[in-house]
Amino acid sequence: MSSPLDTVFGLPTHVLVVHAAVVLLPLGVLGGVVIVVARRTINRLGLISVIVTGVGTAAAFVSKGSGEELASRVGSPQPHVEYGEVLPFYAVAFFLALLAYWLFARGVPGNRTRPWWVIALGGLVVVLGALLVWFTILTGHSGAAATWEAVIENTSPGQFPVE
Repeated sequence: MSSPLDTVFGLPTHVLVVHAAVVLLPLGVLGGVVIVVARRTINRLGLISVIVTGVGTAAAFVSKGSGEELASRVGSPQPHVEYGEVLPFYAVAFFLALLAYWLFARGVPGNRTRPWWVIALGGLVVVLGALLVWFTILTGHSGAAATWEAVIENTSPGQFPVE
């Protein structure tokens, strides 16, 4: 019997779960950057951004584990494996920075100047967010290339007409 990280309803779990990480992590970064740049949005958007990023981070770890299970069946595509090993930790770093920023920055009233360390934390959120989006793109693209590149190279448009 296979584990839940191996297959779900007969399909590889990795293929199903990876989409949650690929969508939620950049969405969490977008929300995080918005609350840093537009301070007035922190009370409306902050908690949502933290939750979306948290779920995306969890999905990144499940994707990593399910990717290892899939690799035991089909082999390990490089460099996708290398990016996939690192991505969850970038997600954790961003999540923790965003959580800290949200917790500290929401307590600063709108017209008060934020302390230097809150501004620096906001900068860290933006930088880590950019890194996280970049690594999400690298990881996703390398996985898609490992899956589809040979298929696309060996077929041509219109080869299989659709009725």
